[in-house]
Amino acid sequence: MAYIGPAPNPGHNREVDDISSSFNGSATAFTLQVSSQNVSPGSANAIIVSLGGVVQNPGTDYTVNASTLTFTTAPASGLSFFGLVLGQQVDTETTADGSVSGTKLTNPLDLADNHKIRFGTGNDLEIFHNASNSVINDAGTGDLLLQLGGSTKFQLASGGVALTGGAAANITALSDGATITIDMATACHHSVTLGGNRTFAAPSNQVVGQAGSIFITQDGTGSRTAAFNAAFKFVGGTAPTLTTGAGLTDRVDYIIKSSNVIHCAVSLDVK
Repeated sequence: MAYIGPAPNPGHNREVDDISSSFNGSATAFTLQVSSQNVSPGSANAIIVSLGGVVQNPGTDYTVNASTLTFTTAPASGLSFFGLVLGQQVDTETTADGSVSGTKLTNPLDLADNHKIRFGTGNDLEIFHNASNSVINDAGTGDLLLQLGGSTKFQLASGGVALTGGAAANITALSDGATITIDMATACHHSVTLGGNRTFAAPSNQVVGQAGSIFITQDGTGSRTAAFNAAFKFVGGTAPTLTTGAGLTDRVDYIIKSSNVIHCAVSLDVK
């Protein structure tokens, strides 16, 4: 642990090396050493100093700065010296359970990859990042619940998931163009207004099981046609003929069965 100011000197008292051989009646500053190693008592009150058998008054007769002992009056040649650095008691205190609040922790609290935060007596829930993905893992008994106001809205159990209440997915507008390629990673539902005769290419980022709807609207001119890549599978194997009236909308409901096998059902002229 870092300290502000001199570090404490825990342990036993330590006798300082004799410095009397350097006394000459003019020198006042001397280096404090124990076994030829510099020592810093921390303050004048942390060392007992005796000259000629007389204990000196700390702060008055001498001061201490790091490992330098400075006398107010230069010791005369021949005076004896004795010094004792006092060992300091380091007090420790046990922090009571539940007494450390969030404000006492560093913010943000950074954990390295695969370092986990665990909850529960049996370490039932753990949260961590494994260098590739972020993981919330219910490793113990029971299910993983997401609640709102104390009411469970999403439940993840060993048999699957349960959702309470409604769920909504955004409808993403597609860019109109001669060829329209749907990026399935952006949304489940998509919409486009046709400004000309168009071709729907095989969608990118297909995920098996994804389902949604494609809303296809005629522009103010109408009579726009659409061709579909073979990845789109329609009833009877025939792609639909779109409603041609200006401003009218058709809807294609889909589910991705496998790569480039997208089952589609069409609702024409939905009003």
